[in-house]
Amino acid sequence: MVTQIICEEAARLGLPEPQSHARVSHRPNLIFTIGSGTPNLMLAAHMDTVPPGNLAAWSSDPYVLTHEGNRLVGLGSADMKAAIAAMLFAAARIHKHPEPQGTLTLVFSADEEAGSAEGMEWLLKQGLLKADGAAMTEPAGLGAQSWQRLFVAQRGHCVCWLTAQGKPGHSGDHVPRKERASYAFAKALNALVEADPFADWAHPVDGTKPTLNVATMVQGGMVPFAHPSTLKACIEVRVIEGMTEQLVLDRLRRVVSASGLGARVTIEPADAPLNWISPGTEAKDLRLLEAAKTAWREVVGSEPVLGVMTGGTDATNTNAAGIPTLPAFGPGSLGVAHQPNESLPPEDLSIAINLFEMFVRQYHSLPIPSAS
Repeated sequence: MVTQIICEEAARLGLPEPQSHARVSHRPNLIFTIGSGTPNLMLAAHMDTVPPGNLAAWSSDPYVLTHEGNRLVGLGSADMKAAIAAMLFAAARIHKHPEPQGTLTLVFSADEEAGSAEGMEWLLKQGLLKADGAAMTEPAGLGAQSWQRLFVAQRGHCVCWLTAQGKPGHSGDHVPRKERASYAFAKALNALVEADPFADWAHPVDGTKPTLNVATMVQGGMVPFAHPSTLKACIEVRVIEGMTEQLVLDRLRRVVSASGLGARVTIEPADAPLNWISPGTEAKDLRLLEAAKTAWREVVGSEPVLGVMTGGTDATNTNAAGIPTLPAFGPGSLGVAHQPNESLPPEDLSIAINLFEMFVRQYHSLPIPSAS
């Protein structure tokens, strides 16, 4: 179990024993507290991964970290086992040589990939976590490299279902083409594919736009030999700060309505909690930003460029709890995560350790008040 490995390694490094909290016994969350007083900075990572997918597509055993060329390959190497290791080593340095004041809270949560209902969301709702600022150590790259942007905001998502109605019947009988569910279904999906209903939206940080993803899942039909009465497609929209679920639904419905299908096609929200995950709020806390920028310049060696994370992280939950949060600040890239041969360069581990350490020390020592 990942929690056991983390606890064993933390003990070897001399870190204090963590608190363990679990909504369900087999999925514990770990919280380490280093130092004391204010300000309190939280570094957070999730311990779960997505499934490996097609094992034949992997060049090595996904459950064994393998050094291949100039990459470390393995399931979760980028998202986000490397960050977990770096957090522990950076925390050990800080524990050994602490700043005069300030608390570092390390959170290793159970199920971010499954929605966080047993992880960060639950921990916050139980009142088990407090912090003045936070950073998710999620992959901060979008291509093949780590740390391409200093992400200060992220996108959320809206999920809904498009349902097309039609006349059912035997496929050997003549059901007029325009009366079939497949006709309305195809026409509605094509209208959405060709439309750009959120063209007027762009994030002020870097111009990141919403993304409309049509038919990420499709359902319908009973047998190959009959016209179905209904066909359904999942519509997912990656949303940016300021958008609402109702705005998304209204615009999608407007596109479908304009295609002349009337009441034959409906768009309704998915079941909670998948229907809406908030994009959260842009991090504007001065102490958090200055600490991150200073550490970035010193360790990564470049001037940080602010950006919006195109995916979503547990920053949604910390934002909801009123904690200013950087949504992604760790090693790895979304460009290699969630797919076979997930990997990252070995040197990114040492960079991450140094980055996290300097970030924490800067956060604790900077005489910068939080933005009101």
